[in-house]
Amino acid sequence: MKGLKIILWICAISFLLGFIYAALPWPVITKIYHWAGIQPPTAEPTTVFILRLFLATVGMMGLFFVILARNPLNYGAMLIFAAYWLIAFGIFYLVGSIPYGLPVWYYSQKVIFSVVLGVLILIFRKKAIRASTT
Repeated sequence: MKGLKIILWICAISFLLGFIYAALPWPVITKIYHWAGIQPPTAEPTTVFILRLFLATVGMMGLFFVILARNPLNYGAMLIFAAYWLIAFGIFYLVGSIPYGLPVWYYSQKVIFSVVLGVLILIFRKKAIRASTT
């Protein structure tokens, strides 16, 4: 159970960072893009809004993981959903990053993070269920 909670808290903190990034001024966001070696998007209102909306949505996913991390075994089906969602998120991130020519180091860490933690949630969930029933 402890391992499962640790993994869920790691996911929660990682995704909660989306709220911080959503609140950053646009010049800071473009500097992050430049640092990553990626051409920043233009500062058109629609583009800025969609990026901030995406980052806020990522932050909301962090809140979802906080709820799961507090007592994971109370949310059986949602825990399975979260694990498979993380795996799918990693795969979508991989498939979406390659065609746009993003640097491999930039997206590979996110892909590995998502897939590995999704699989670990599934593994630790089974162990936690076995431990709670004995």
